[in-house]
Amino acid sequence: MKHVPGNSFRVLTLIFIALTVLPYLIIAQDRKSEQDSLQAVVIGYPVNPFGRNLFYIKANIGPYSAENRASTISTIIKKLSEDPFFTTDSLLLVHDEGEVDIIYKSQVVTAVTNADAKAENKPADIIALERHKHISEALQKYIEQNSEAGILKSIMFSGIVLILLILLIYIVNKLYHFIDKRIYQAKSGVLDKIKIRDYQLIPFHRQIRLLHITNVFFRYGLIVIMFFTALWLTSYLLPWTKAYSLIFLWFILKPLKDFLNTLWLFIPNLLTIIVIVFITTLIIRFFRFVRTEIEKGVINIRGFYPEWALPVFNIIRFLIWAFTLILIYPHLPGSDSKVFQGVSVLIGLLFSITSASILGNLVAGFALTFTRAFQVGDRIRVGDNAGDVVEKTMAVTKIRTIKNEIITIPNSKISASEVINYSALALDSGLIVHTTVTIGYDAPWRQIHQLLIDAAKATNFILKDPEPFVLQTSLDDFYVSYQVNAYTREASKMAVILSEMHRNIQENFNNSGVEIMSPHYRALRDGNRIAIPDDHLPEQYTKPSFDVNLNKE
Repeated sequence: MKHVPGNSFRVLTLIFIALTVLPYLIIAQDRKSEQDSLQAVVIGYPVNPFGRNLFYIKANIGPYSAENRASTISTIIKKLSEDPFFTTDSLLLVHDEGEVDIIYKSQVVTAVTNADAKAENKPADIIALERHKHISEALQKYIEQNSEAGILKSIMFSGIVLILLILLIYIVNKLYHFIDKRIYQAKSGVLDKIKIRDYQLIPFHRQIRLLHITNVFFRYGLIVIMFFTALWLTSYLLPWTKAYSLIFLWFILKPLKDFLNTLWLFIPNLLTIIVIVFITTLIIRFFRFVRTEIEKGVINIRGFYPEWALPVFNIIRFLIWAFTLILIYPHLPGSDSKVFQGVSVLIGLLFSITSASILGNLVAGFALTFTRAFQVGDRIRVGDNAGDVVEKTMAVTKIRTIKNEIITIPNSKISASEVINYSALALDSGLIVHTTVTIGYDAPWRQIHQLLIDAAKATNFILKDPEPFVLQTSLDDFYVSYQVNAYTREASKMAVILSEMHRNIQENFNNSGVEIMSPHYRALRDGNRIAIPDDHLPEQYTKPSFDVNLNKE
C-alpha cells in the first residue's frame, strides 16, 4: 500500500530544521563579532588600498590610532597609483632619528616608528624594508593590470572562464539526466533484501525517490558552486572589480568558516539527535506495520474496528514526534539562549493561531471516525447535500452526488449537523424507500393498496421479502394520501429505484382505470373527459354529456 506522509510530519520536519539551523546563525554572528575584535587587537588593522592586505598597523602615534593610520596609508597608496609618472624607483627609505620613512616626492607614505618596532617585535629597518617591498609590488601589479594590455588580457581570461562555466553546466546537466535515467531504469533496490518479517525496511519506490532527490541536490549544488566560483574569478580578473571580488569572497568564506566551526563543535550533540531520530523512525515504522495489518484484517482486536487504525496511528505518530522534539531540544545549539527560546515561543504562537480551525476539523474528524457515523461508500445526507462518501480524512469529507458532483464538507460542519446514513442498515435489514400518491375518495382503498404494492414489486432492486406495504398517511379535503414503502439493499441506487417505481405506479393505475388526481384536481364528471392517457381508454369510450333533469310539477 502506498503511503503518503501526512501534513503534520512535514510541519514537524520544517520546525525541526528551523530550530536546528537558526542557532547556527545566532552563534556564528556572536563569534564573528568576538573574533573581529580579537583580530584587531592581535593582528592589527590592515592596509589594503586595492582590496588585498599589504601589511598591518598595530601601534598608535600621538593622537592617531592604528586604525586611522592604516586608513590614511591606504588612501595615500591609492593616490600614488593614479600618478601617471609613478615608478617604484621613486619610493625612497629615509632614516630620521630612530624611525624610517617611506617617501615619494617629499610625501611620507608611511613611517615606521619605535612604537611600530616594539609592537611587531622587529627592528624598524626590517619593518620598513618589508613595507617598501609590499607597497612597490602592489603598485607595480596594479599599474600593469590597469594598462590596456592588462585589461585586454583580463577580459580574455574572463571570457574563457564564462565559456568553461557554460561547458561545465552542460556536462553536469547531461550527467544528471544520464544518472536519473539509470535510477528509474533500475529493476531492484539495494535494500530490497533487508526485511523485518516480510516487511521491507525501505520500499523500492522510496529508494528511487531518495536517489532522485540526491541526484537533484548534487546537480544544483554543483551548478551553484561553479556559478559563484566563475563570478569570483571573473570579478578578480577584471581590475575595476578586483577589490570587490575579495570582499565578495570574504562574505562567502567567513560565514561558511564560522558555520563549519560551530558544526564541528555540535557533532557530539548531532550524533545524539541522529540516534534519537533513527529510533523514533523505527518505532513509527513498527506502528505503521501494525496499522497496515489491522486494515488488511490480519490482526484482529476485539472492539477495535479496522477504520480506526489510521486515525489512531496518526495520534500515536504525533505524540511520538512531539516527545522526540522534547528529547532533542536540549541538544540543539543555543537552546539556552533567550533569542532561541523567544523564536520557539513565536513559532508555537503562530502555529496555534493559524491552526485553530484546522484543529477543530481534526477533532471533529476523530469524533466521526470513532462514532462510526459513516464509512467510505455510504450514501448519506448532510443538511441539503446528499451523496456517496468517496473520501474521508481527518479534516474534510468528500461526497459525490447523483449528478456526479464532488462536495467537500469540513468535518466540524458535519459534527454540528444531523447526518442521515442510508447505507448503515441497508445490507442487514434493508433500507425502506417510499413515495406518496394522492387518490380521490371515489377509488376503493383496497384496490389502491394492491396497485401500489404490485408497482413496488415490479421495480428492480426491491426486495420481495419483506414485502412492500402501504400506509394511508392522511385524509385530506379532496383526496387520500397513500404512502408505499419497499425494502432494498442498494442505498446508492435510491434515485433510480424511486424513478422506476413512479413509472410502474403510473402504468398500473392507467391499466386499471384509476385516476391519479393530485394534489387539487376536482372531478366534475358531467361533460368532462376522464384523466387517463388515450392509449389506456376503452375502445368505445366517449366523453360523458351533461345530465340535466327537468322536474315537472
